[in-house]
Amino acid sequence: MTRSVNGWALGRFDDGVSEFAALVVGDRAIRLQDDGLTKGPATIRALLDDWAWTHPRLADLAASGADGVPLADLRILAPVEPRQILQAGANYRSHVAQIIVSSRAADDPRSDDELRRFAEEMMDERARTGSPFFFSGMPAAICGPDDDVLLPSEAAQVDWEAELAVVIGTVARRVSRERALDYVAGYTVCNDVSARDLQFPAEHKALGGDWVRAKNRPTFLPTGPFLVPADQVGDHRALEITFDLNGERLQRDLPRNMLFDVPALIAEASAATTLYPGDLILTGSPAGNGGHYNRWLQPGDVMVTAIAGLGAQRNTCVRDQ
Repeated sequence: MTRSVNGWALGRFDDGVSEFAALVVGDRAIRLQDDGLTKGPATIRALLDDWAWTHPRLADLAASGADGVPLADLRILAPVEPRQILQAGANYRSHVAQIIVSSRAADDPRSDDELRRFAEEMMDERARTGSPFFFSGMPAAICGPDDDVLLPSEAAQVDWEAELAVVIGTVARRVSRERALDYVAGYTVCNDVSARDLQFPAEHKALGGDWVRAKNRPTFLPTGPFLVPADQVGDHRALEITFDLNGERLQRDLPRNMLFDVPALIAEASAATTLYPGDLILTGSPAGNGGHYNRWLQPGDVMVTAIAGLGAQRNTCVRDQ
């Protein structure tokens, strides 16, 4: 996959000898030197831990004309190594409406249009008086934007979820909605792969969903290709999110159609816990998941998850041995 960025971004790479952090300008990666912008190893986390200081200096380096290595010569790794991952569920209006329509009871006499109107009214009320639903992800599930996704042999219904991910840039605790975007370093692309038939097992139904077995397996969170700083993005609400399976477009939406927007998610998440630089907040996925199509991931499937301005992933599904 050919990649390039407008402006600049950050990434992690492997050149066959070592892994390293780099500034990405155009289609080249400028390796960041240890004891340069950071004290000690030049990691993405170290840069984010002092983001107010490093960000303007990275911008200066991007504008300096420094040369780098072609991205095509490198293996691209996940751009962040978060301490924590918080994920918002059922946060797109299109997704919630699709769930309500597709899960209607057999004796429900309402038409699809009536169910959609009911869903809109319910979502309006929830947005006014409710709060987002969060669950925790595990950093061990992260893989790179070109890595294979391993399908477990014990799951027959593995699904996809294209998502905009927020990268936190400074310690956040009880942040107001009005100031929430001040705590954002940037954005990246995620695909929240999920084994649906392991998510709500009958034996644990009374206890809720099994998020560990269903969503946190190795390679179940392709991330990247890059961390694009917020000031290089413009209006994050206008970034088109798409998902293609074997070349067929199955998801397409805009973040402005979230039920709870990015500031609301940051405010709620920081009220529940302390957020640290490099932490990820996944913001939910639009309509068009596998359950809607009754189409589950199979070995050999190729997923392309893309967000305009942030880049694209291309992951091939293989059976986990």
